[in-house]
Amino acid sequence: MTQPHNPTRLQSLDELKFSAVLSDLDGIVYRGDDAIAGAVARFRSWHDQGLPYCFITNNAEKSADDFASKIIGLGIPCTPYQVVSAAEVTLAYVSARYAPGTPVYVVGTPSFKNRVEAAGFVLASTAAQVVLVALDRQFDYSMMKAALRNVLGGAELIGTNPDLIRPVDDGFEPGAGAIAHSIATAAGVSPKFIGKPSPDIIHLAMERLGVQAQSAIMLGDQLDTDILAAQRAGVRGVFVETGVPINPRSAVKTEYLLQQL
Repeated sequence: MTQPHNPTRLQSLDELKFSAVLSDLDGIVYRGDDAIAGAVARFRSWHDQGLPYCFITNNAEKSADDFASKIIGLGIPCTPYQVVSAAEVTLAYVSARYAPGTPVYVVGTPSFKNRVEAAGFVLASTAAQVVLVALDRQFDYSMMKAALRNVLGGAELIGTNPDLIRPVDDGFEPGAGAIAHSIATAAGVSPKFIGKPSPDIIHLAMERLGVQAQSAIMLGDQLDTDILAAQRAGVRGVFVETGVPINPRSAVKTEYLLQQL
């Protein structure tokens, strides 16, 4: 899909024709623990109409069950199968490249580390073959040093996503991409990112819904991840202005702009 030069500002999503919705979570459905204005009513309306939707998140903190529970708690019908996370596609990527029992140094939440172990890998602080980076609010200098030494020792540096910032209740916070880039800069390497903007995560979501790219739209609040992933997958991207402010310096241009759902 070629990038548009002048995005169309929508007054409502009803101006578009589509038969499936792919949507980011942070900044589109909720901000922190609170639902974003208009999101619950919009998704409930789609559910009542029988219009399929799937949530695609670069957040690797929680399992699909946990995300679904949070979404349901906000008032939006959702099953774990309707949530595709960067953690899921990242572990699939690592599993395809490394054998069970491979030592992995993980920067991430206890939930994410549990899923790494459940995938058959061994958590290790030294002599790791992979350094796997997800969002970790406890990330500190000692963890950065351990990650650096493993990468300098030959470990592949893999990030669940390249997000530099994330919207939260009281503003913004550094994302997993910021952590991965700090390690990469110190080690002098380029990290391999698996989540958005890779189109693979979009393809998986469409496969679950049983829809084609031309019939779907992707709702997102970051040009360089959400919208770029949509474009690479041939899906129409809609930048929703309820999350991360649009970056005027980005080379990625959205096809549509929407103030809120």
